[in-house]
Amino acid sequence: MTLANQVNLSLLNEIVQSKFQVPQGYSTDQLTPGLMKNLGSSDSDLRENSLDVLGQWIEEPKYTDAQILDIAQQMAKNLSVGLGESCSDSVFIRAFSALILESIIIVDRLRIANNGSPLLSRSHIHIWLHLAIELLRDEKDERGYVEQKGWAHCLAHTGDLLAEFSLHPALERKDLELILHTIAQKLIAPVEQVMVHNEDERLAAVVIAVLQRELVPFRFFEEWLASFVSLPGGMNWMDTLTLPTWNISRLNSKMFLRSLYFFFVFGFKNDPPYPPVALQKQLQPLVLKTLKQIYPKSRYGDGI
Repeated sequence: MTLANQVNLSLLNEIVQSKFQVPQGYSTDQLTPGLMKNLGSSDSDLRENSLDVLGQWIEEPKYTDAQILDIAQQMAKNLSVGLGESCSDSVFIRAFSALILESIIIVDRLRIANNGSPLLSRSHIHIWLHLAIELLRDEKDERGYVEQKGWAHCLAHTGDLLAEFSLHPALERKDLELILHTIAQKLIAPVEQVMVHNEDERLAAVVIAVLQRELVPFRFFEEWLASFVSLPGGMNWMDTLTLPTWNISRLNSKMFLRSLYFFFVFGFKNDPPYPPVALQKQLQPLVLKTLKQIYPKSRYGDGI
């Protein structure tokens, strides 16, 4: 791809209003570097519209396979930019690159499902999966909406990406178990930010995606749920009520498990709908049991 042409808001609006046609006098090769750069902008309109254009052009596609692979490699690289920083603008490039990479994983998965040749190699999938897992594990900027700059929402976007990875046929049981393990460890670690922008549901959706693969056994899920009440140094969640950062992790874990329980009880909306998985019924009472262990004084009944 050529050096980036600046893609300003006026040009973006022209593209969107034309139903995502490439503007006259331009090519995707010229515009794509600028669109990718805009994903890290602190200007919400510039960032969100560039996301929409890239996503649409990938889905149509207006790109060749080689171009999509180039974009995917850049998006995967972006997942590590500024990782570990807190409350800096670098969060935008990580968060929005995750969504574009998710779009590319979807394209590849659907192509395989329709008996087409894969766009991505298994090696690419596994390398990028581990970058996404590192993003979940090491992300310190847990802001959802940033005043005057719009949505960052990196934790939620990372959940979306991991859910899509989980559905990809290149992932094996050990990969899915690693994803689940990382989610649990992330949630029980002390943090300063309560999940107030539905991050709990976005992460719980990863578990639903993992269950769709029917590769991870009941025994693993038993141990995984037990890990939510296995705190360092023999501490229990009741000890954390007066420890602010630990108490926040208690709340985040509780919200996540509540979301998972509600998905089990009331179903999970998806288009197309996910087929039922028998293991969900077996796990439902275990999730409720874990919730009661997180706060033994709760007034939860025996479930539905």
